[in-house]
Parts: sequence; structure tokens; C-alpha cells
Amino acid sequence: MRIFRTYARAYADDLDAVLAPLTSVTGEPVSTRFTMPDGLELATVGRVLVVAGDERVLAPYRATVATLIIDDLDECRALLDRTGARIVRGPQAVPTGRNLTAKLPGGVQIEYVEWDEAQWERAGGRPA
Repeated sequence: MRIFRTYARAYADDLDAVLAPLTSVTGEPVSTRFTMPDGLELATVGRVLVVAGDERVLAPYRATVATLIIDDLDECRALLDRTGARIVRGPQAVPTGRNLTAKLPGGVQIEYVEWDEAQWERAGGRPA
């Protein structure tokens, strides 16, 4: 399994209020932005994934500390199963492809995402 990108996660109650100062401080534009059916709003600025919503919507996601963009979600799932990780959510379709969230032995919770081709195009192309 190959990891293409790692995003730190930041949680907010107001996505719009966070984006202007974050883009100013980082010098990076908003590269992806979308809303999930449950009302959760997400946007990426550089290598930061901002996850926003009211506390009720954010609560199930707060334990996740990072998002890894990977090449093969099925291979990732098999590796996670072999390590004794517990799948918290997924695999499931998301606006950027497919994802799953797993809690590793020791308690670290990470989201793994396999981007679809449309998301790779929005991100400037898949790495060689």
C-alpha cells in the first residue's frame, strides 16, 4: 500500500470563519471543499483537512487525528485486519472516492481514503 498524502485534521464549528485566516497564514488556497449528507463540512488547505459542524455532527469524528490518502483501500483494509485494528467506519463511498476509519492497537484513530480519478484531477494529478 502506498501513502500519497497525509493531512492533519482540525475541527471547527464554522468552516467559513476558519478558511480565510488559514489560507492567509499558510499561503495555500482551499483545494477541496464539500458537505456530507449529515451536514459535516470539509475543506483542505495545504496539508490541513478542516472538519466543521455543530458538536452533535462532529462528535463521532473528533477521535480521528489524521487522514491518509492511499492507493488501494482494499489492501489497506487487509493490512489493518492483520494488525488487529478495529474498523470504526466504512469502507464507504465519499465525495472524493472511498474511505474507512480505523482505530489501531494502542488507540490511534486514522482515516484512510482512496481518491477517485475526479479527485486526483482536482488535486493536480496522481503522483507517478
